[in-house]
Amino acid sequence: MRILSRIHDRSVSKPLNWRCSQLMFKPDALFPAERWKRLKTFVAGTEALRWPGTAFRTAVVMILCFGHALSGQPGPTVEEFQARRQAYSERVKTGISVIFNAPEEELREYRTDKDFFYLTGFSEPGAILVLSPQNPACRETLFISSRDTAQERWTGPKTDVTSETAKALGVERLMSLDHFQSELFRLAESERRFFTNFPTAGRGDYPLLENSATEKLRRLFPFADLLDARTQIAYLRMKKSKSKLDLLKKAIAITVKGHQSAAAEIAADRFEYQIQAALEYRFRFLGATRPAFPSIVGSGRNSTILHYDKNTRQMAEGELVVVDIGAEFGEYAADITRTYPVSGKFSPRQREIYNIVLEAQEAALREVKPGVLISKAGAIHKAAYDVINTHGKDLQGNPLGQYFIHGTSHHLGLDVHDAVNETYRPLEPGMVITVEPGVYIPSENLGVRIEDDLVVTDSGYELLSKEIPRRPEDIERYMADSRKNRQSRP
Repeated sequence: MRILSRIHDRSVSKPLNWRCSQLMFKPDALFPAERWKRLKTFVAGTEALRWPGTAFRTAVVMILCFGHALSGQPGPTVEEFQARRQAYSERVKTGISVIFNAPEEELREYRTDKDFFYLTGFSEPGAILVLSPQNPACRETLFISSRDTAQERWTGPKTDVTSETAKALGVERLMSLDHFQSELFRLAESERRFFTNFPTAGRGDYPLLENSATEKLRRLFPFADLLDARTQIAYLRMKKSKSKLDLLKKAIAITVKGHQSAAAEIAADRFEYQIQAALEYRFRFLGATRPAFPSIVGSGRNSTILHYDKNTRQMAEGELVVVDIGAEFGEYAADITRTYPVSGKFSPRQREIYNIVLEAQEAALREVKPGVLISKAGAIHKAAYDVINTHGKDLQGNPLGQYFIHGTSHHLGLDVHDAVNETYRPLEPGMVITVEPGVYIPSENLGVRIEDDLVVTDSGYELLSKEIPRRPEDIERYMADSRKNRQSRP
């Protein structure tokens, strides 16, 4: 363990300090004293480590795999993940829950299954969580891949199946995936009701294939009832604890900086992808895992396309550009939209439409409080729509309501359009939503959307993305200041 101690030591070698800096960590922040002993105990079960690079990579893998519980960074603790599993088990009460993590796909960026992560905080591919709340001897078992040292030369070190790992993760039992099928048969000897996280088209978690994990489960237990675990997990995900809010706030703070980079680079003759490159560089430089969704940089007519993400067009003087972006940090997603004038100044018509959308957002924000619905039938959307439909006209003299073609809000969390178990569940303190009215007039090549993230409080809301201005004159000033300062900041 001397090598690991060197990593923690303030006199650690320059190369290792450099490696820490590349991960946006300081060694003492990565390994706070109270967690260092726990980390060393955990690593003790692994094979001998012969040189600092290996030690460093192994330590980093553990931090990444075990989330924030070991790192001291903001985020849920082991105890919170245990509480989440307990809360889920109390909701389903009976049966066996088999929750699959996404499998790894060669040469493709890996994305963990967010429901699996919510319950475990573990992100290695292919792992399986089995919960059997009515079996006091085996209430929870996490199955993970056994280590393959030859494969690890390609993929990096993986977690070992040891009692120390089980303790670090806070799970009652940890077993190799090699034993999953036999153990599941044993646990399900008299059980015919299973909950699982069915693959869902469009989630991007893993493909809907005949040999998917849930299809394998169906073949193993052809006469069992397979029920959807996602709805039960979604109920719990809809309210955010302080640790979740900390991660969301970090994702939002990075996204704010991304907007600053976008505002600095927007100019006539620039391509949309150049703006995308600037803001996504800022995301990664500041520690974001990735964009939470494909970045939208839509100028001219593209500003009227809600989910336009080709970002290939060259911008022109006198146009607007809608920048709808979000960083992902600690698996949590931000989602903030601003509309910028390419020239740096709004035209009178652009300012008119922009102010209507801004007034609609202000009206919607006034309705945000516990007990309110965010559906189109709710007070938030109705307030925004009424403003848009009663203020301003298109060039033919028609009301603008027809150009507001989407809802005003959605939940935000592990997914950018976060899981919901009930479309008409009223808002509660701790829920995080967006408020994003918009007007899109294709005949004028004019689209405006303003989107902010907020958390519902006991009496109303807290605006989490308030660092980016919203008023048109402030947007103009923001663009000018960002251009001046772009060479002097990271």
